[in-house]
Amino acid sequence: MQSSTIRPATLALVMLLLAACGPRPAPAGGDTRPAVIPWISTVAGPAPTPSPAPTPTPLAMRYCQAADLSLRVGRTGAAAGTAYASFILTNRSSTQCQLQGVPVVLLLDATGRTLATSQEAGGGTAAPVALVPGVTDSGGQAPAVAGQADLVVGIASVLCLPRPSTTLAIDLRNSGGRLTTPWPRNAYSGGDCGGAIFVYPFGDALPHAPTPEPPPDFTVTPVMPSSVAIGQTLKYQVRLKNVSGRDIAFTSCPGYSEGIKGPTAYVRARYILNCNPVGLFRSGDTVTFAMELPIVSPPDFAGIGPGVNPVWWGIDSPYRADLSGAWWITLTAPSASP
Repeated sequence: MQSSTIRPATLALVMLLLAACGPRPAPAGGDTRPAVIPWISTVAGPAPTPSPAPTPTPLAMRYCQAADLSLRVGRTGAAAGTAYASFILTNRSSTQCQLQGVPVVLLLDATGRTLATSQEAGGGTAAPVALVPGVTDSGGQAPAVAGQADLVVGIASVLCLPRPSTTLAIDLRNSGGRLTTPWPRNAYSGGDCGGAIFVYPFGDALPHAPTPEPPPDFTVTPVMPSSVAIGQTLKYQVRLKNVSGRDIAFTSCPGYSEGIKGPTAYVRARYILNCNPVGLFRSGDTVTFAMELPIVSPPDFAGIGPGVNPVWWGIDSPYRADLSGAWWITLTAPSASP
């Protein structure tokens, strides 16, 4: 009669098999995302427009009045058909005051009638400028010093003037009144008559520390082939490393832009990042995403030719990405293999 007792060797083998069939331990840290997040073909809409910078708050002081200020012409110059002049304003009152924004500048004839009126120029800062009493103006073409204000005005060389101008007037905002200075200019009514007077915001002589760029959320490293054939699809990878110093949980998957813009090609596309498999993107982690870019011309570009071109990639706001080095791809003829 055969014994029903299981031998120790047999029992050990059964336990080993049962252990092999049982649940396996989860990866370290509970990370179950795939090694490469697959690409999805969901097209992204237009890139979001960053929120505009807030308008600077006025200083805790009154606005300057024309009677408070003296005005002189500083440095002048010309570039690209426009004459530029810097006007220096000094506070001659006994109390501090401020100027902010862009005033209205006019050219007047000998009778005080308006010949031309300015328009605002793009660029520059609209931050308020504090004018301090007791500042000694250096005169001549000397630039503004701390406590003075500087105003840059550009006048097109083909500005239409029906009569000669004798005076330049600056109308201050906030009911500040008018400042004037001699400004002779000949009448002009040629066939190319046009142009304008451009005025920039008031500035001061204090060096402003530039606003530092916020640190990136991700560094971006590409993994891509050396070449791809025109008409085919560039398949590559993007490795994002979370360098923000915090864990990132995507509330919705952001869009991203990719493209090629170089001497022989202009290709672009926008897709949604496949962020759902990522889960919590922990600080210091690196996640690899598969990418695809069809090498075809957009409707507003004439065509693509073989050659070496740079590749660009960027994630949508509010996330910020720092690209690692320059990316390059060789485009080969349509009949060649990628």
